[in-house]
Amino acid sequence: MNGLPMTLKAFESRLSPDAVLAHYESERKTSGSHDVRRWVNSPWHVLMVRSRDHFITVHARSSSAGSEGTILVSPALDPTVLKLQTDFPRPSTARIVNLQQYDDAGMQSEHIGLSSERAPFTEAQAFSQLLITSGWSIVNTRPTQESYRGFVLEAQRQAEHALLVIMPDATRPAATAIVVTWKKS
Repeated sequence: MNGLPMTLKAFESRLSPDAVLAHYESERKTSGSHDVRRWVNSPWHVLMVRSRDHFITVHARSSSAGSEGTILVSPALDPTVLKLQTDFPRPSTARIVNLQQYDDAGMQSEHIGLSSERAPFTEAQAFSQLLITSGWSIVNTRPTQESYRGFVLEAQRQAEHALLVIMPDATRPAATAIVVTWKKS
């Protein structure tokens, strides 16, 4: 996510959320020097562990069988190493604000959030032209149903498929928010 590789695993346990966090907390404390913090953000009990090599968060909440939650592990990287880069064609006026890259069982995809100072119609035209010149076929173009002045573009290039939603930015009406879901393989 945003250039940071990570592993996310879901879990279910017969233990309570506090007992789950206590297990991981004691496990990490005995394995060396780590920055360990705990807090509750109802209904979630959260444990954060920062070591020299990893950043780990464990989220646990009560369930009928005990607890359920997620464990997220990412390498501890210098913030200057992180880069928001994608190969998806985009006009220079659309800057990346969020990038999530997935590789699930060999299927690669990206979820890209972009922002532009230009109007939605102008960005929709720019994306259409750029995709066509990059070898994509525009499969469908339509106005959004819920957002006035918004557009949906659907494009395909061989096995690749992209869905673009281009609409006025809710926080800055003169700007445009763009969301791209790109199935690469």
